[in-house]
Amino acid sequence: MFIGQVSKSTGATRKAIRHYESIGLIATPERKGSYRFYSDHDVTVILMIRQAQSLGFSLSELKEVVSKKTTEKKLPFDLICALIDSKKLALQKQAEQLLTQATNLENFKADLLKTLS
Repeated sequence: MFIGQVSKSTGATRKAIRHYESIGLIATPERKGSYRFYSDHDVTVILMIRQAQSLGFSLSELKEVVSKKTTEKKLPFDLICALIDSKKLALQKQAEQLLTQATNLENFKADLLKTLS
């Protein structure tokens, strides 16, 4: 599949796809003439990158995972799970902080209403 087709099927821009290559998130694709030719596996990886980004993972975090591939070219599942758990914990903490802030806003509003009435 050529880069334009990959872009359409994944929603990633051509520039983003080339960037993923340049930082090592996807392997440099084979070429057909002067054009990059991507495999179905490349498309799957790009979709996973985009999903991970939508869940709050940075490209540098993803690159860290890819850099730890085993000799069998497998991703380290334990590291992936640890990163997911860490991200989930950070989101839970952020949610608690937002709830506290919302409560504080309501209290502030109530105080203002008492003061102004």
